[in-house]
Amino acid sequence: MSAAADPRETVEQLIHAAHPEIYVWDVIADAGHGQLRVMIDREGGVDLGVCEQVSKVLLPIRETWALEVSSPGLDRALTRPEHYARMVGREASFVLRVPVDGLTSFAGVLVAAGPESVTVETDGRRLEVPFVDVKKSTLMWKLVKSR
Repeated sequence: MSAAADPRETVEQLIHAAHPEIYVWDVIADAGHGQLRVMIDREGGVDLGVCEQVSKVLLPIRETWALEVSSPGLDRALTRPEHYARMVGREASFVLRVPVDGLTSFAGVLVAAGPESVTVETDGRRLEVPFVDVKKSTLMWKLVKSR
């Protein structure tokens, strides 16, 4: 595989074959510098051991790319329809290109996600937000205090 080729499909295939429980959140290739950043997620979270396992699985790619494997973080950007689908039930913030129901920025709970839009509950109302209208969306992390 050349450094100029898009490695996402290869990364997903290699990881899924070895660890089907791991989800490839994003693959960012910087062909000019030969760097590849792979962000992964799984139920229960990602730790250093999981990153090491994935790095080993990606040995064929490491021949061409300088590799970084990490978690997308707690306050991760939501950029693809499958991100929203995986995070239904969680809270996210939105900045929109055009208003939806008069709002251009808000936070709410992801209620449902399809291939073209996400449904968000905010302030007691449900908004259908087309993905093409989302300028930026980020998962919100809330710390739950124990009593």
